[in-house]
Order: sequence, then C-alpha cells, then structure tokens
Amino acid sequence: MSEGRIELELQARAEDYSQEALASIDINVGPAGAAYRGIVNEVRSVIRGSKNFSAIYLEGLYGSGKTLVLRKSAYDIISGPSKKDYERVMPIYFFLGATGFKLLQGFKNYAEEVKTYATTQEKLPTKPYIVGEKIDWKGRLPLLEECLKVVNKVEEGYKKGEEREVLGFFDVLREVNKRGYYPLLIFDEFERVISGEALTTEEERRAFATFARKYLELTRGHLYSGVFVIATTRPIWELLNNAIDEQRPHIRLIFDLLGLRLDRPEDFPMVKPHIVYDHSTELAWLGHHLETLAKKYGLLLHEEVLSLISGILPMPRTVIQIDRKIRVELEKVPEVVQPKDLYKVMQAKIEELRRALEEARTDDGKFLIPPRAVWPERFIKLLENGYFVVKSDKYEEVAKVLGIGGDEGKAKQRVSQVLSKLSELGLYERLGAGKYRLNHHIFAYALGIERLPDGSQATRDELITKIKRAITMARRRRGKAEEASNQTECYRPSPHVSPR
Repeated sequence: MSEGRIELELQARAEDYSQEALASIDINVGPAGAAYRGIVNEVRSVIRGSKNFSAIYLEGLYGSGKTLVLRKSAYDIISGPSKKDYERVMPIYFFLGATGFKLLQGFKNYAEEVKTYATTQEKLPTKPYIVGEKIDWKGRLPLLEECLKVVNKVEEGYKKGEEREVLGFFDVLREVNKRGYYPLLIFDEFERVISGEALTTEEERRAFATFARKYLELTRGHLYSGVFVIATTRPIWELLNNAIDEQRPHIRLIFDLLGLRLDRPEDFPMVKPHIVYDHSTELAWLGHHLETLAKKYGLLLHEEVLSLISGILPMPRTVIQIDRKIRVELEKVPEVVQPKDLYKVMQAKIEELRRALEEARTDDGKFLIPPRAVWPERFIKLLENGYFVVKSDKYEEVAKVLGIGGDEGKAKQRVSQVLSKLSELGLYERLGAGKYRLNHHIFAYALGIERLPDGSQATRDELITKIKRAITMARRRRGKAEEASNQTECYRPSPHVSPR
C-alpha cells in the first residue's frame, strides 16, 4: 500500500457509508476538512462553557460532501476517539429530503429508531441519520425515553399543528438542556424545504412558516442551548428567489402566513441581514483538492483528467463515479486513466446522443442535422482524442486530428471556426479567448451522472431540446444575416449611375 493511502471503498453517496466506514474515513481532505473541524470545534466550545449556543451554516452543491461532513461529525461526537468529551451531546439529525418538515413527529420517529438500533443485537441496515456505535448510544437512551414522555405532553398542549410541530419541538430541546445535555440539531438537505419538496402537506407548510418566524431567535440561541447546523446547496435567498420565479405552490401560502409580499423576498425572516452564523463553510473543491482525494484513496485518474473534472463538475462524487465506472466497464483497466481512456466509458452514451440528434427534426420538420453536416464527425473526433478542453496552443494538434490541412495559420483559423460552431450549437462552452471545453451537461450525461451539482438534470431528451434550440437560433441568425446582405446588394448603387 502506498504511503498515506487509505484502503476504503469510497461511495458516491455519503448516505451509503456504514458505521465502520465512517469510523475509518479521513475527512481532512479539501474543504470538507475545514467544515468538519468547524462543527466539532463549535460543539467543543459549547460543552466547555465558552458559549451557550452556536449556529453553523454549511453550503455546497450536490456531491460536494455536505452529508459526509455531517455524518462524520455526528459519528465522531458519539463514537470517535474523543467521545468522552462529548458524552453530554445529543445529536438530532433531520434528513429533510426523506423525512419532510415534521419536527416534533420527526424527533419522535428519530428517538424510536435510535432506541431500536441501540437495543437490537442483530446487525440491521441503518438510516443515514443514525450514526454512532450501538454501545455509545446506550448511555443516552434514558434521555431519549424522558424526551419521548415530554413529546406526549407537548402533543396534548398545542392545539394548532404547526405550533405543536415547531414550538413543541423546541420545548423538547429545552428539556434536553434541563437534563444536562446539549442538542446538536442538524438540518441536512434544507434546499428541499425551500423548493417545496419537503413541504408536501399544508401542515408542513404552516410549520415551516412558524419555523421561519422563529429563525432569528433560533440563530441567536434564545430557543435552547447547544448547536444548530443547517446545510444547503445554495444561499437561502437564492433558493427562495428561484422558488418564487418558478411559482412553486407552497411559496404563496408561506408568504401569506408571514404577512409578506412575494415581490419583496428580502423581507423573508431567514434572509434578513441580522441573521448571523457563528461558523460558515462553503464546500468549493479545486483541482488540487481532487488530486489529494485521488492519491489518498488510490483512485485511477490522471491529473489531466482531474483538472478536466475540476473545470466541469468539480465534486468528489464526480471523481468517485468516474473511477468506479472505469473499473467496471473497461476490460483492461489502465494504471492511470488518461483523457483518451475516459472517452471509452463515455462512447456508448455519446453515440446514443448522436443517433438521437440524427433522427431529430426541427419544429418546421427539417432534420436537425443536414446530411452533409460535418460537425458531428468533428465533435466525435475531438472527444475520441481526449480534447474535452481545447486551448489555442493546441490548435495545431487539433487540426491534424480533424484532418484540416493548409498552412499553420489557416489551419488554426479553421480549428477556431470549428470550435466556435460547436460552441454555437451548445456542444462546447467558450471559456475565453481561444479556450473551449465540453458542455458540462453532455459530460455528465455521457458518464451516467443524472444530477449536476446545481441540481439540474442531464438527460438525453433535455440535451436534445437544448441543442435543437441552439441550432434553430443559429439558423435564424444566418437567415437574417443573409437577408440583410441581399438587401444591401439590392440597394447598392450602380457604379455607372451617380446617386441623387
């Protein structure tokens, strides 16, 4: 085994890691390490009495490692090397994408599931929000029992469902404080709340409006003593604006309940300027972070491929998925995967996309790709030879690959025209003067990555729609240019007649 390498099979989804894997995984890679240390240090400050409360904000696109950071933090607090320091900490983990926005009921379910997990001898599969070894949870079971009794009282004390779910939940957290413990409240996948995916019922929407109204008190530590962590893909204000622009059905009810206007999203309680977090981390991965990850876990990808990934889909999940795909699909797995090797696992999807484009027609019934069009062949040639990113200093090489002859200057000019055409059609993206890269949606689709880090889908039908739109617009521009040119010719005065 290479020095510093860890023998652990990385998972594309952090929910899939077992307790054993969480125990051994090294989280100190790239921005994930900073996020992990931020959470653990803030918990330590609270239990040592340096502060009463800490609010933590964690942001990162899909696949950036948010859930791994949260699960690893909770695991180490329960069962890590320093677990004795955290014996008075009670993690309460809400995986909102799966559970919905039911705080009191969600806590009740969580407590029951933890009890079952800790008291069952058999090794059963666990939910992603239950982390830590069974033996380390047993000392917290009496507290969970007492909290469940409080839940029953709270359920009888509030008449309105939304107040019961939110205010009653914070009553339970204060009960945790009374018994000498500090709640570590974790909200994972909070973006699904703002988008409405976790607000499927009116009661959940009313509960969220109540939660939003109490958010300032929560982040100031007025509702309980402990730690609160919220994780999301995008800034909350951006998610909110997107939901408003998309006219999501839950948004109007929530704004009405809060007495707000939809044209003033800046008044939403969770995005006010006085909302301040004790610690914030954005999981933004750079090329050297991905290289460190690959070396530490023995991934096959060459630094040129990692550099490519960092410019298109810069996420650990992308690196892991590509590594796994290569190991499964290539008969002969190279020691280090070069860009040309990468195309071999993309080829089937790229050919599928090409066939679909050849069969597609525009709205006026014309073939999307004319019979004599040469750009599909050139597009394939570029990918076959590993040119996922093309810079101007490589134009001479590219000219030879594409079979473009002539003197060096003219050949480079024709390569530039080819790349400009592919960019116009949405197959490549122009990054700057003389630099192009493969469209990141096509890259994701060809590698079988269904969801991009920003949450958008990379499907064949979606790609065809986008390419069809680009081709239609390009044809319209050319038509207008030709029409303008013809008009100029018509009105150009004869050289034998003096204009009046």
